[in-house]
Amino acid sequence: MRNLKKTLAILLSVLLLIATLVPSVFAAIDDSGMTLNYIVSQKEYTLIGGVIERDIVVNSPGGGHRNDVFVLEVNPFDPNVSIIAGYNDGDADGWGKTPVRNHAENAERVLGTNVIGAINADFHNQETGEPSGILVMNGVVGHAQNGRPFFAILNDGTPVIRMGGSAIDDVKEAVSGGHILVRNGVNVAPANKLNPRTAIGIKADKTVVMFVVDGRQDPTSCGMDYPEVAEMMLALGCVDALELDGGGSSTLLAQHEGKSSLDCRNSPSYGYERKVSNSLLVCTSLQPTGEFDHIKFSSSEYRVAPLSTINVSVKAIDTNGYATDLPAGGKLVMQETNLGSFDGKTFTAGADEGFVTIDYVIDGEVLASATVEVTEDENNLIESFFQSIIDFFNKIINTFKLLIDKFDEKILSKL
Repeated sequence: MRNLKKTLAILLSVLLLIATLVPSVFAAIDDSGMTLNYIVSQKEYTLIGGVIERDIVVNSPGGGHRNDVFVLEVNPFDPNVSIIAGYNDGDADGWGKTPVRNHAENAERVLGTNVIGAINADFHNQETGEPSGILVMNGVVGHAQNGRPFFAILNDGTPVIRMGGSAIDDVKEAVSGGHILVRNGVNVAPANKLNPRTAIGIKADKTVVMFVVDGRQDPTSCGMDYPEVAEMMLALGCVDALELDGGGSSTLLAQHEGKSSLDCRNSPSYGYERKVSNSLLVCTSLQPTGEFDHIKFSSSEYRVAPLSTINVSVKAIDTNGYATDLPAGGKLVMQETNLGSFDGKTFTAGADEGFVTIDYVIDGEVLASATVEVTEDENNLIESFFQSIIDFFNKIINTFKLLIDKFDEKILSKL
């Protein structure tokens, strides 16, 4: 077994060298801006219940690697929103593992709530699914604490991060974690290597920040070490933050307004939503009202190549964020006519590049707008060829990283 891991590591080193040489030889071709510091782009989405999701692309402060970050920001004092601990099939009397999605479905079935967001939580025994630390669900202790720090929702709704051994008589929901990353606004994270990560943080105003960064997917998302996660949590406004289980377990689910189910927003490093022990679920008590509130385009920014087509659609959203019927008399209208044609559903681009605005209009009033960018692919054939070589080697590298990771987890589960 040790020889197998050594062989995988050697092959990985060789592939990393090759992948490093290819982009360096054609450095002039790569205009990705990878040396830019910190935030590259950020998009914000609204979930049912008013919870905010932020999808952030960042470069490391030193410009060394790129990452895709996914964040949920939750107001724990919103009377219509709650954060609860989820476990396997909802019953901690027997240990087991299921994907976070199943935790959400079981919570909806048993509690009659609507889960609109979720992340994986504690480390656990890989064989049995037993949590590594404390687990409290609705005031019931499913697993006793054992010195590990934990995130909790108190009986009055206040979120806290406490050290292991702290009192739990006022705790309603709790999951354990690994290292404290931020304490009283200070980065206290120990050094380690890049990996996918999950973390939970609390702002000064008690807003809860659920954080996932993808990893092992170079060059798209390389992962973060603990100090980098801590810096991100500080940048997001957290004064306290706790590391949760990462690696192949890192998962963030969200139900955007107008949607009827949870979507996995990140890209789990195994290529699928891994079975985990427990989770943190964001729930809402809000129900559909059917009362029209606003229009939502399927995308706020569309891109299409010249002489190509793209479909543009909208949904009507009710006062609680659920999909409802479109109001009578509404229609989609294109403002600029010199860059293509629009039949109310499909935009057909002309030969020229530029921007087109499409409005949703009722009785001459614009209720919502979206932009369509007509643009050529920025990469020429030579750039695309060499980029395909780089992507090929990176896929092989990431596969070897996963094999080594699975090897390590198999060994750890037997210790």
